[in-house]
Amino acid sequence: MGLDAPYPLRQALRLTGLTQRFLDRLVEQGVVAPRDGQRFSHQDVVVLRTAKALRDAGVPPRKVVQALRRVKDSLAPGALSGVRLRAHAGGVEARTPDRQRIDAHTGQALLPFDDDEAAAVRPLADEPAAGEWLRQAQALEASDSAAAEDAYRRALALDPCCSAAYINLGALLCEARRCEEAVALYEQALDHCEATPLVHFNRATALEDVGRPHQAVAAYERALALDPRLADAHYNLGVLLEQLGDHQGSLRHLNAYRRQRP
Repeated sequence: MGLDAPYPLRQALRLTGLTQRFLDRLVEQGVVAPRDGQRFSHQDVVVLRTAKALRDAGVPPRKVVQALRRVKDSLAPGALSGVRLRAHAGGVEARTPDRQRIDAHTGQALLPFDDDEAAAVRPLADEPAAGEWLRQAQALEASDSAAAEDAYRRALALDPCCSAAYINLGALLCEARRCEEAVALYEQALDHCEATPLVHFNRATALEDVGRPHQAVAAYERALALDPRLADAHYNLGVLLEQLGDHQGSLRHLNAYRRQRP
């Protein structure tokens, strides 16, 4: 699964609290552009959460869509993360990276923020910061595992839905023989990334390492329910079922593995 668009439609709806109808409207208007119309990036999810926050603050749907689209269209590529939005007087106001306060619907400048107002502004997207920590962690794994662990945890603090950080950090913990911590981490990941097959696969391997084979079986089965083409899950589950005395189940999964990896 691509790390740049890890959230399928159903998970995006669950994470953001939006209705299908309103999310479809945001997609139609180009506020977010999911891959293949079905998979959303981390930044998409943050933008959708902002839309939900504005709706919860009483901004009409039409104005939410207009504001988000105008802000996006008026920015240079990559500048979206520096804008902060908040509901104001039935509409939406934005604060740009250079601290200008504008009406998000008209683009007209407004009076400067005072300190209290600035504290109430909601970031439109902070995913790039989480993404930067993720990239830094991946670069550090080979040379400084402690620093990599810290970077992964910083990424998760900024984006609790970052499945790649859970997967990589859990593997790092298991390599350091901290498999119980890895299991706990994957349990946490299930609250945010339940639809990610590799979260269940890595959780299964960690459960095997801590001597909980029956729970590992269930985790492998869930990974395969989400992605039947996950060959390594078929292999690991086949070997585990053989150890548990389920020869027929073992043969079924090992044959599935062979069909995918001749």
